Amino acid sequence: MAEAKRKVSASVNVERRAQIGEEKRARTRSKILETAFSLIGREKGRFTLVEEVCQQSNISRGTFYNYFNGVEELFDVLCYELSHDFNNAVLALVAEMDSDVERVSAAIRYYLERAATDKAWGWAMVNISINGYIFGIETYKHAESTISDGIASGAFKVKTLSLGRDMLLGATFAAMITCLRGEADEDYPSQIALEILLGLGVAEDLAAKVIDIKLVEPNG
Repeated sequence: MAEAKRKVSASVNVERRAQIGEEKRARTRSKILETAFSLIGREKGRFTLVEEVCQQSNISRGTFYNYFNGVEELFDVLCYELSHDFNNAVLALVAEMDSDVERVSAAIRYYLERAATDKAWGWAMVNISINGYIFGIETYKHAESTISDGIASGAFKVKTLSLGRDMLLGATFAAMITCLRGEADEDYPSQIALEILLGLGVAEDLAAKVIDIKLVEPNG
């Protein structure tokens, strides 16, 4: 009986040590991501180095590389952390809209209005986009899908999917920087949405109508 108790106790101790180890790893990973966000969420955050992350996180380079292969992977993970829930919230809202024209207009405005009110988030999204997919692979694919659907339905008149996708993402990316630098009027998100829709071949009266649709605040 005593031997059985010792085995059970030993097993519990091993499991508890493993749990503590996992909890510690989760805390360290979270700390690295929080530090990275504080650094990347600045206008020149794209120049963030591993050394800066380590110094401000109070960890060694070895510890950093236990979690990430380098800054590029860190940026990719951070992009997912920053955009995934927001994307899902926006997608849930635009899915209820009647047309691809409305969905594109709303997505543009959601992204730009979020950046205008949360500059750290906005600069992080800009800086992460510079050497990778604009606003991350999820946003890139969603934009591509919406443009594809719009071309198929006849809502958008662009010649190719890549032209429409790049027009949407590229103009929104540039407009986000303008908003973050304080060089835009309050209604700039709607203004740029209008111009993008016109560029996609949407009739002016329809484009002017959809940019005035009141948006529901996303929960992401």
